[in-house]
Amino acid sequence: MRSKNRWTLAAAGVFAALALLGGCTAGQKGGEPEYEEGAIIHQVSDADKALAASTDSLTADTVTLWVNGLGCPQCASNIDLQLARISGVHNVWVDLGNGKVTLGLRGSKRPSPARLGKAVADAGFTLVKVETEQATQ
Repeated sequence: MRSKNRWTLAAAGVFAALALLGGCTAGQKGGEPEYEEGAIIHQVSDADKALAASTDSLTADTVTLWVNGLGCPQCASNIDLQLARISGVHNVWVDLGNGKVTLGLRGSKRPSPARLGKAVADAGFTLVKVETEQATQ
């Protein structure tokens, strides 16, 4: 009987983990990102996309990332965790309503847009534009 209870608890744990992991349906299909219904998709210029891929370190204290694919609260949690791990990022604010993520940056080692883009991609989304505010001196 104890063995049956253990299997029941183990199965319940597996199903709960799968439900949490499967909450967001962003992914790839044929090389193109596939986002869940209702996700924000920004239309930006090629110049914006090129700047978002820059490997030059950011100097601003605050940057706003335009992210394609944000659409659910779990999305916010996933992208928040990925970006918070980056050296130089000290605050992350996700706005699901407009598909933008604002970052507070500090310290001498600040990330590049390309580094932020990798973190965004690791969370299952696409960075398409980076807006910066001037750094305070």
